[in-house]
Amino acid sequence: MSKIVTVPFTEEFLPYVIEYVYRYHVEHKGDLSRLALVFGGRRPSLFIKRDLARRIGKPFVPPRFFTIDEWMSYVAYGDDKPLAGNDLDHCFYLYQLAMKVCPWVCEGRESFAQFLPWAREIFNFIEQLDLEDVPLDALKIIQEHAQIGFSVPQDINKLLMHLSILRGTYHEELERRQLAPRGFQYRQAARRVEACDLSCFDEILFCNFFYLHRTENAVFKNVYDRGKAVLFMQGDERRWPALSRIAKTFGTPITEGKEVKPTKFDLKIYEAFNSHAQAGLVNEILEKITDPESTVIVLPDAAFLSTLLTAIGTQVDEFNISMGYPLKRSALYILLSFIMAAQERRRKALYHTPDYLKLLQHPLIKNLNLGPVPGVVRVLVHKIEEVLKGNILTDISGRLFLDPKEIENHQQIFEAAAVSLKAMDISASPTQLKQILGQIHQLFFGNFDGIDSMGKLAVALEGFVEFMRNHSSMDRYPFNAQIAWRMQQMSDELRNSAFATELFKPTDLFKILEERLSSQIVAFNGSPLRGLQVLGLFETRALNFKNVIVVDVNEGLLPSLNIYEPLIPREVMVKLNLDRLELEEEIQRYGFMRLISAAEKVHLIYQQHNDKVRSRFIEELIWEQEQRQESLGVVNIVRADFEVSVETKQRSVPKTPAMIDFLKDFKFSASSINTYLQNPYEFYCRYVLNLRLKDDLLEDPESRHVGTFIHDLLKDVFSGFMGKKPVLDETFKNYFQKIYQSRFDAYFGRQRRSDIFLMETVLKTRLERFLDVESRRCEQQVAQVLFVERKFEDVIDLNGKKLRMSYRFDRVDEMKDGSILILDYKTGSVDPMPKDIFALEGLPLSRELIRDHVKSFQMPLYLQYLHGQFPHRHINSALYHLRTMKMDRFFKDVPIDEIKPMLDAYMRTLDFVIEEIYNLEIPFTDDPVQLK
Repeated sequence: MSKIVTVPFTEEFLPYVIEYVYRYHVEHKGDLSRLALVFGGRRPSLFIKRDLARRIGKPFVPPRFFTIDEWMSYVAYGDDKPLAGNDLDHCFYLYQLAMKVCPWVCEGRESFAQFLPWAREIFNFIEQLDLEDVPLDALKIIQEHAQIGFSVPQDINKLLMHLSILRGTYHEELERRQLAPRGFQYRQAARRVEACDLSCFDEILFCNFFYLHRTENAVFKNVYDRGKAVLFMQGDERRWPALSRIAKTFGTPITEGKEVKPTKFDLKIYEAFNSHAQAGLVNEILEKITDPESTVIVLPDAAFLSTLLTAIGTQVDEFNISMGYPLKRSALYILLSFIMAAQERRRKALYHTPDYLKLLQHPLIKNLNLGPVPGVVRVLVHKIEEVLKGNILTDISGRLFLDPKEIENHQQIFEAAAVSLKAMDISASPTQLKQILGQIHQLFFGNFDGIDSMGKLAVALEGFVEFMRNHSSMDRYPFNAQIAWRMQQMSDELRNSAFATELFKPTDLFKILEERLSSQIVAFNGSPLRGLQVLGLFETRALNFKNVIVVDVNEGLLPSLNIYEPLIPREVMVKLNLDRLELEEEIQRYGFMRLISAAEKVHLIYQQHNDKVRSRFIEELIWEQEQRQESLGVVNIVRADFEVSVETKQRSVPKTPAMIDFLKDFKFSASSINTYLQNPYEFYCRYVLNLRLKDDLLEDPESRHVGTFIHDLLKDVFSGFMGKKPVLDETFKNYFQKIYQSRFDAYFGRQRRSDIFLMETVLKTRLERFLDVESRRCEQQVAQVLFVERKFEDVIDLNGKKLRMSYRFDRVDEMKDGSILILDYKTGSVDPMPKDIFALEGLPLSRELIRDHVKSFQMPLYLQYLHGQFPHRHINSALYHLRTMKMDRFFKDVPIDEIKPMLDAYMRTLDFVIEEIYNLEIPFTDDPVQLK
């Protein structure tokens, strides 16, 4: 029989291999232990062993299975598997060699951390050279071209000129250290295959290979020529150039028959608008599948795994995940990145306060199981947050940088936390809380402080992982056990690394660790023989399923191609016959088409939005279907269409007699009445329950902070003019600037952010403009200042109801014409001016009508009060906009005898509002307008 067996794309691959093994080895009473099978991965061996066991029906010694990496290692070194070493060590060796044989290549990248990205690219390039067994002489051509100069930066040309030397010395270093990374093993296998003793095998089956590196090609051809090999291929060389090259090498055609067999699978294509829509579509597809064990979900992007499992977790009883998950997407990695960021941005012993808080506020920290019961750390962290953000004012509140020891010595924090815990029936003394915080500080700050070697960093990393395993809630989250195990492995790798004792700057060490962590993929291996399979595309090699679901069938993910080489120019790769762009596309296309061609039902899901378009593989399938049916648009695209009905629940609280009694004795203000107009439920929260949002001194200064600062400043500088005419001369302006600077430093200076300095400049400029405008107004119009930031209280009679009111005037001036003017400073958004009150005459009143027409009772209430104080004066009020220096007056040319009727009309509408507030039958309910 032919030594190359071709399996059609439309048929399952493994049954051909199993049938061959059974017919030519089991039935012929052959010794299966003398049979070797080589696959791309491990998974096919499990299926073959299971099916052979079913057919043989008794105990047997199975064939010997190899992955391709294991086979190449066996050919090169026999059963003495060499030590490969980790890639970070190899990068360090390349860095050392570069500094020794061509130090000019490292100019500007003298430290290992700086050179690491180049070292990794050089390592990968040498790996490709070794896999393809490119001789050293070939690099001399590159060296000659580099001397002329490729169209790349000069430092890369320098590197290219010395690649041959660097590769040669690197190989010598590997021999000296007795190390053999993957590429070097393949290279050695190609050189040693002739001398390899294969007498222990009767036959070797190479199964389901597509593209062969030159080293693989040399090994396979040698074994084939010695009469030991049988190649099991799938596909047809007339369609796949890579198979054509293999057929030419082995001198045997790789064809399915006279013609390529057409596919017959049922194809359905789906369009989703985001990853969650994709997961929803997968869930809907699975609901209609009755045999999940014959189903595979293929994920080109492992980052989608958690979203998928969240969607299908309750739908599928049993599933197997056999793919990698990015370590950088785990909570443990994010926490570690916070630790490193805090170290990198600290100033000697002082940590950036936002970094400190961000670390302590991480869920894994807040839920640490320290103290008598869970929850102690959460309360402690909240108290620290309140102190640092200024909710509890202390001498460390608002600081931009701080020493953790200062917090440990702040007894007020621990006493406040102990009181809060006592209210929760948790007994923890301030001393215990101080010890807990000291333990947290030591582990997450102290242990990472002053690290100057990778060995020390490995110890800190190991302590971090061990502590989190024992005291955190990480075991409640999926994948964290595997993540912690991988981090523990990395700690061991770093402790035993080639540069473990080398001295580094701490920032360089953190960069190296972060680079290493961010590229790690954590494997989740399950049983491939049971349940729904969740695999990456390359994990499906040689496997077939009846139902195939592929998600993220988008350009950039399927196929995933590295279009731009970050270091080695593409023209260099072309000259070395290493241009893998078209080759990678063919390899991924083959894997994709091989998987779906033998399936019964194929479901392809892609995302479609601004930065994502469907894959060329989908376009090809659509075109094939249209050619087959000789009609355009025959493939129906199912678009995700989820009915989302977001109903914001309207909150409502019924009034009680106790509430009414409270409100009848309540001291109202214009702000409280305006709040009720806009949203009665918010009035209930703020003024009945007394709930307020916390201010945050560490965040960007909001308008209320700026407004409070300016109001306090103007109060202090204008208070000296009460009862006098304000004179804003140069002496006053100099005094104003001194007061402004000292107050600004006291109010915002603790933050010292870059945007604070900008805000200081903007405020200073605006206030200078205000002084210029105000000096002219005061000189021409103002007789004297009557009140500055003055608070008054009054009782208003509203149709027999006694309403207690409080007022706070920013400033009241007596004008030269004898009138009174109320000034209300506005630094940001303004309270809207009411419309003509007489327009409501005769209309049935409602809160909504008053809300939209009156809008704000601030001006009418201010005028009502001062009209009683100055009954025979013309009174007006104005919004003084400190951004534009414009004054918006309430009364515009209103005679004095019309003021009282207008104010009475406002009081009638106010009476309606107060009557509604006191009405036991009308609950405090969210205003529908506020819910939109």
